[in-house]
Amino acid sequence: MSYSNRIFFYGPVGLLVLLVILYSVFWRVQADTLAARLDRANGGEVLPGVVFAFAEKSVGGYPFRLDVVLSGVTFSHRAPEGETAWRSEKLAVHALSYERDRFIFEASGLQSFARPPLRMGGVPRVTYVTPAVARASAIFVEGKLTRFDADLYGVQAKEADASAKPQDTFSADRMQLHVLARPDNRADVIAEVNNAKIGAGWTGGGELLLPGSRLTGKLTQRQTLEPLRTAQISIADAVLAWRKAGGALSVSDLAVNWGSAHGDLKGDLVLDDQNRPSGTLTGEQIGTGDARIPFGLVFAKGGIKLALPARAGSP
Repeated sequence: MSYSNRIFFYGPVGLLVLLVILYSVFWRVQADTLAARLDRANGGEVLPGVVFAFAEKSVGGYPFRLDVVLSGVTFSHRAPEGETAWRSEKLAVHALSYERDRFIFEASGLQSFARPPLRMGGVPRVTYVTPAVARASAIFVEGKLTRFDADLYGVQAKEADASAKPQDTFSADRMQLHVLARPDNRADVIAEVNNAKIGAGWTGGGELLLPGSRLTGKLTQRQTLEPLRTAQISIADAVLAWRKAGGALSVSDLAVNWGSAHGDLKGDLVLDDQNRPSGTLTGEQIGTGDARIPFGLVFAKGGIKLALPARAGSP
C-alpha cells in the first residue's frame, strides 16, 4: 500500500477519533462544571429566601446527556410563622449536553410538603405524597423560564402531622399542570386531574369522587412575576407584588365530571391577604336528560363551598 493510500485510509479514522476525544473532553468539562455549580449551591439560596440542599449527587449521561441524580433533596423557606419546605428522597435532572435551555426533572420515593402551623405555637402541617411517576420539564429563553410542565401518575397523599385523621387523604390516577408565558403580559394555564378521590377529612363530609376535571385559564399581570423568572426576587415578594397589582387566575373553563353529571364554570380567582384563593366560579350543572341547573363554587378563607340557586319562595 502506497503512502498516499494509507493517508486516505487512516485519515478519516484518525479524524473521527480526534472528534470523539474532543467531544469527550467537552462533555467532561460540562459535567464537571455542573457538578461544581451544584456543590456551590448546596446549602445556599437558589432564590431569595429559598434554601436548596442535598445529601448526595452523581453525574452521568455520557455521551449526549447530562444526568444528575440527587438524594435527600430539600427546598425550604423560613419565615416568622414557620417553615415551608418540599423534600424528596431522590430528584433527577436531565439535559442535553449541547442544549442547556431545556431540562427534565424526575422525583421518586417519598415526598413531603411542610407548612407553618395554622396558629402561632401550633403543630407544623406535613403532607406525605408518593406518586408512582413524577416528571416535570422547563424551557428557558434568554435565561427566563418560559414554559413549565408537570405530570404525575398514581398520586397518593395524606396528612402526616400529629393532628391528622385517617380520612385526611387524596389520590388521583393522573395530575397535570402546564404553564406557558405569553408576550401579552399573561400566561396560559391548564390543569387536569383524573379519577381523584378526596377523603372525608378534607371535605368535611363523605369521600368525594371526581372522575375528571380540567381547568383552562390565564394568569394576568404577569409582568410582576418577571423578577421571579430570573431568580431575582423571593416567591413571597413576587406573590405579594402580583396580588397588589390585581393579578388573577382568569378561568375560562373549569370542566368537572362526577357520576352522570358534569359542569362548566368560569370566573376570576385572586389571593386574599393570607394568599388563599378567593372568588366565585359560576356556571351550569348538566345532569340526566340534559337538565341544566345554575351553580357555582365559592372560594373563601381557605375553603370551597358549593353555591346552589335559591329555591322558589325562599328568602
